[in-house]
Amino acid sequence: MADAPQATTVRGPRKDQARNRRRLLDAAREAFKDQGPDAGIDGIARRAGVGATTFYRHFPTKDDLVDALLDELSEGSREAAGHAAGITDGWTAFRTVFTQGCVPHEEDLALFDILCRTSARAAERGRRVTVELIGPVVERARSEGMLRGDATVEDIAAFMRMADSAASAGQRRRAHDVLLAGLRSRGGAADA
Repeated sequence: MADAPQATTVRGPRKDQARNRRRLLDAAREAFKDQGPDAGIDGIARRAGVGATTFYRHFPTKDDLVDALLDELSEGSREAAGHAAGITDGWTAFRTVFTQGCVPHEEDLALFDILCRTSARAAERGRRVTVELIGPVVERARSEGMLRGDATVEDIAAFMRMADSAASAGQRRRAHDVLLAGLRSRGGAADA
């Protein structure tokens, strides 16, 4: 009689592993803010209070670390995009995502931009995250005839970054208003 297969228990990371990973991510955020895209692995590990071996155990490459940070930074935007998906009017959903940006907080938006400049892989990852988040509302507004047909998802992302780079909240609101007016299809109803 053959032995019955044993059930395998899948365990999550140990508490110290999870803590070290969080320390590395937090240290990396600060290092990239302070040093820009050239922040190095050794400095990040030191800042986190761990050795390089621990760093590489969690992130085999700097790009893997940047991917994890980009994913974290886009979580709030995923929530906003999910909220927008539930809005019945396509233009209102588009406007919601457009004005909330790809990364909701200014400090995180600046970090997102820094991270996207660390490598070609990071730039492509940032572009893909942006397209994934705004693509559905762009296509929906276009299919409802509310968005200009010649504006691509990449165009919309660039316009969002331009508005988000404004120096003050008032300038950002005016930039959003002007850009949205230009993006609105001539056949679409007046903006609310």
